[in-house]
Amino acid sequence: MDAETLAHWRAADSLFDHWLDLPEDQRDAWLAAQAMDAPVRRRLDRLLAAHHNPRIAAAAAGDALAGTRLGQWQLEAELGRGGMAVVYRGWREQGMARQQAAIKILTLGALGAGGQERFRREAAILARLNHPNVTALVDSGVADDGTCWLAMPLVEGERIDRWCDTHSLDARAIVRLYLQVCGAVAYAHSNLVIHRDLKPSNVLVDHNGHVRLLDFGIGQFADSEDERTQTLWRALTPGYAAPEQLLGAPPSTAVDVYGLGALLHRLLTGRTPQPVTEGSETTRPSLLVRDAGDAYHRHYVPLRNDLDRVLLKALAEEPGRRYPTAEALADDLRRWLDGRPVLAQKPRPGYRLRKFVARNRLGVAATLLLAATLAGGIGATLWQAAKARQEAEVARTQELRATAVRDFMVQLFEANDPNIAIDGPLTARDLLDQGAHRIGEEFRETPALRAEMLVLLGDLYRRINELDAAKRLLDQGKTLAERTGDAGLILEARLAKGLLDASAQREAQALAEFDAVERLLESSGRIPGQLHGQLVMHRSQALARIGKVAEAVERAETALARARASSGLAPTTLFPYLRALSGALDSQGQQQRAEALLSEALALRGVETLSPSVRLEVYNGLANFALARGELEAALEKSSAALELAGRLYLPDNPTRATLLDFHGIVLTHMARFDDAVEAIRESIALQEATNPAGRTASIAAAYNNLALALDNAERDGEAEIAMLRAREIAGQVFGVQDPRYAIATANLGNLYRQSGRLAESEALLDEALQMRRALLGADHPFVGHGLIQVARLRLRQARAAEALELAQQARAIYTRTQYKDPRRLASTEEVRAIAMAALGRVGEAVALFDQAIADARAAGIDNGVEWPRVMAARAELFARHLPEQATGPVDEAVQAHRQIYGLRHPGTRRMLELAARLR
Repeated sequence: MDAETLAHWRAADSLFDHWLDLPEDQRDAWLAAQAMDAPVRRRLDRLLAAHHNPRIAAAAAGDALAGTRLGQWQLEAELGRGGMAVVYRGWREQGMARQQAAIKILTLGALGAGGQERFRREAAILARLNHPNVTALVDSGVADDGTCWLAMPLVEGERIDRWCDTHSLDARAIVRLYLQVCGAVAYAHSNLVIHRDLKPSNVLVDHNGHVRLLDFGIGQFADSEDERTQTLWRALTPGYAAPEQLLGAPPSTAVDVYGLGALLHRLLTGRTPQPVTEGSETTRPSLLVRDAGDAYHRHYVPLRNDLDRVLLKALAEEPGRRYPTAEALADDLRRWLDGRPVLAQKPRPGYRLRKFVARNRLGVAATLLLAATLAGGIGATLWQAAKARQEAEVARTQELRATAVRDFMVQLFEANDPNIAIDGPLTARDLLDQGAHRIGEEFRETPALRAEMLVLLGDLYRRINELDAAKRLLDQGKTLAERTGDAGLILEARLAKGLLDASAQREAQALAEFDAVERLLESSGRIPGQLHGQLVMHRSQALARIGKVAEAVERAETALARARASSGLAPTTLFPYLRALSGALDSQGQQQRAEALLSEALALRGVETLSPSVRLEVYNGLANFALARGELEAALEKSSAALELAGRLYLPDNPTRATLLDFHGIVLTHMARFDDAVEAIRESIALQEATNPAGRTASIAAAYNNLALALDNAERDGEAEIAMLRAREIAGQVFGVQDPRYAIATANLGNLYRQSGRLAESEALLDEALQMRRALLGADHPFVGHGLIQVARLRLRQARAAEALELAQQARAIYTRTQYKDPRRLASTEEVRAIAMAALGRVGEAVALFDQAIADARAAGIDNGVEWPRVMAARAELFARHLPEQATGPVDEAVQAHRQIYGLRHPGTRRMLELAARLR
């Protein structure tokens, strides 16, 4: 086919495409108004005729070919169409089973444009490819009348852009999904096949999140030299076609790299790439979603910088400036997911250092602070020990040591140790490994300084959750410190070791180290004091984690009383003692006393000199207590005030703001403002993942858990499951699978499955979580009580009321023994007991128990939060089922609770309205 004929077909195809996009009542008038050369008109007439021919073109009547046989295949309903082909659902008998397939049929228009050869090429391409993310060829043929057809597996799925939008995926989830597309394209390229039409409609995602790449209809064998510029299928899709495609240049794998970039651009911004002017580079994607009102604004923070660079490299106008392969693009995206510098920009030293800081902002900030202030400690807590020790040292020794620490840290960041082979950009672990190696070679003549450096780096390993490496260095540092006989060094090393043991859930060892540090402080006359207050706080938290809440309260009370009785202390010395006792009382459910202590801490003279982040934690704690009392507006006010203060103190992407946004989302969830809650928590996650691209931190796990709970309360079950699976995955990575926090995520996922009717999966998860809690926390921990209630709710769904009642009684006994007093948990326990009693025929007892639980909840002020409608609904359903003649009042109260808290649009409100209608 000569160039002139090719141009005629392209012009006709473009006109036909526009004609198809018009409403039917406008097509004739538009067509009559078009001026075109006679050769273009003739070819357009052939396309129009093909469109109107039901046998060959599969035209306007959607099921015109239903019932027709093609080879062994019986056609059923039409699935979709384009200008050149139509796809039907079909089936054939295969042994004793019926095989389903998607049957793609060539239209006359495609035949007229030489499409039969292209159709055969697609069959050859599909026969050549065997990959889980590429649709395979099942069968193909040509009917007696010349109709070409292909049979492919029937993919039940949704196009990728709609799937991402429907599931509200964040940037990281989108990239993880998209990597499947990259894998399919890279596989095709390795088999010398170029797709040439990568766009959302050619990528489907099934309900399991599995991607399928479709439509190699304009595909090209990369090793084929014939007709490289003569493809007459819908040869490009505006917005996704590479610049060289628009110019008719021979195709190469660079075309698909551009298409991949355009596809990811669409998924993250909702738009196809936009050149600033013709012939110029593409607009930075993040600029397109910078406006807070943009539907894709949640991707703004992740897009900035690295993802911008990745997309701009993939979308470069010149093919030679793009990624050389689809796999290279995928590798750079994996770097982004792992928090490593991307190769879209050559990693200069400053850039690599910025990436290290972004991934480890808190640890780096602590390190740089130590170097800058010449403190030489291991963070806020250990700094107190170092400071006190340094004050007793001679000025020259202090100067030499501080200078050595500073020089060591500066050289460490230069990362130029020739003895450590590093391929590619450095990670936090790389830098610390280099530091550990250097300590082995240096400081041999200064054991005290070497011990200090071992403790410093060991604690930094702990901060990035490299606990084995931390233990190795801290054990060495502790041994060396003891050999020096330096009491300050020994204290510092043992405190660091205790913090490590606590991080590793070795609570017994942690408590032993904390007690040893306390004895050292006592012998040096430093109790009470700031460092001791910090120690008391860490010890209280460790005791609470193993269920010794009463002991935590008792020891914190004793320490605070001693501090209050001491004279000459700076007022702020009481601050950590007050926080320690407040936290212990909160764990015991004594929110009123805990709140009073926090308020006292904030009122201390000189508190403004403390770290802003510490004060913000206290503000958030007060908001949490207001939440526990049911004072939702007060909680929202305090949470909003904390966010406002953080906005004045920090940059918008500061991690502290992310923490506050997460808690703000929790408050909004309790207020049943679910959409606002989801938005706040998603913003928190985006901020955290922007500074921790690997996405593996405790706070990110907690945020995904809170997001799942907000979505669950909104009854957005599919999204809630995705978020909770992510929370559980991260918790397992960060804490390990033998950790109470992993147990919480496991139980919450089990709850979601219970609510959606997946009872077998729910039972496995809830039983696993309960056993884990018992093993880790002991049988008498409140968290075990929570787990018993979760299993009891499952037993009610399984119609095993007697077991449910027994489990709820056990939970209630645990709460009594541990003096646990959270009114929400207690109301939930009584609700389960009442439902179980009613199911066992003890209706009178159940009603009395419900009435008492509701009265207690109202007295505790929790009758205006998100749990209240559920309690009222359970009571209403009890009456409707067992006492229908008395059900009107309870049902009306439940309807009112739902209307006031959930609003009319919530599914729970609709259920209560339907129940009320049935009773009438």
